Amino acid sequence: MEETANTLEIKEQLKELIRKRAYKKNSHFKTPSGIVSEFFDFLEISLKHRGVELAGEVVFNEIKDLDILAVGGPAHSVASILCRAAFLKKIGVFYIRDTIKKEGNINDPKWIESRIKGGDRVAIVGDVVSSGSQIIRSIQQVIQLGGEIVKIIIIIDSQDGKGIEKIKKFLHTNMLSVPIQVIFTRKDLL
Repeated sequence: MEETANTLEIKEQLKELIRKRAYKKNSHFKTPSGIVSEFFDFLEISLKHRGVELAGEVVFNEIKDLDILAVGGPAHSVASILCRAAFLKKIGVFYIRDTIKKEGNINDPKWIESRIKGGDRVAIVGDVVSSGSQIIRSIQQVIQLGGEIVKIIIIIDSQDGKGIEKIKKFLHTNMLSVPIQVIFTRKDLL
């Protein structure tokens, strides 16, 4: 996919916004890979209008040519971005819950909230990957549902915890050939 000047400009604007708002240092933050003193707080992007607009456009540009019915991922800080990208493509959204849904059909407790079903083609999006555990869990839930993952998009690879390597290893172990697109690495942003 060749990037247009407009696409590159949107990515540059998002990069600047991440640097300005989301990058935190000299702090203590718990991630799946441990406690870190420098981190990216993606809520500073995904809970503000300009961040949703830019990140949603970037994700949309990654999925616009894919034959998919939904885009989704871990629910927490990426939900607004998923909704923006899905709205632009006119497809559905799904998210992986932090805890199993206990309300509703007692014979069908759920980790995944969606209208996707077995055989549906989807893309998975992650905000900041450190250990990769949330993306791996998302992959597991989509597979368990019977969905087909076409692409995985990571907005920021924090390069802490070897998350991308772990995701690739998980995909390889499960004989899944799914491309992973990292938008920004820690190195790109700093």
